[in-house]
Amino acid sequence: MIETEARVLRCEGRQAWVEVRPHTPCGQCDPVRGCRSLSLARTFQRGTPSFAVDNPLAARPGDWVVVAVRPRSVLHSALLLYALPLAALLAGALLGAAFSETLSVLLALAALAISLLAVRQYSRRARNLSAFHPVITRFVQPDSVRNASSCRH
Repeated sequence: MIETEARVLRCEGRQAWVEVRPHTPCGQCDPVRGCRSLSLARTFQRGTPSFAVDNPLAARPGDWVVVAVRPRSVLHSALLLYALPLAALLAGALLGAAFSETLSVLLALAALAISLLAVRQYSRRARNLSAFHPVITRFVQPDSVRNASSCRH
């Protein structure tokens, strides 16, 4: 499982909205400027990002928890989002290249657009598959530190 620590912000039914704890430097970061990918992400974010996760442990607002996602679902998603559109783009370009450069460009763009629509459609269906949901796996703090507010299932 791919895991990270997060703080529960609020609960809605069987889901909790969490804010991921900023990570510590990995050793690959620039000592002066810090993590470049994290800096870039912060440039485009508005406010504090929060995410909905499955909450089988009934974590409460204020709890620090570990959120996990299956590595296979991350790999599957990465291949779907990156490899499929790229493969479609190349296939369209190669197919059209047999006829003309203009047709090659048009088929490449058409294949890319179709693959992106297919990815979008699949993503809508996959949203309901539990294999793709991040889930709270354990508490970081002991139960005695837990906040008094509660989440109802």
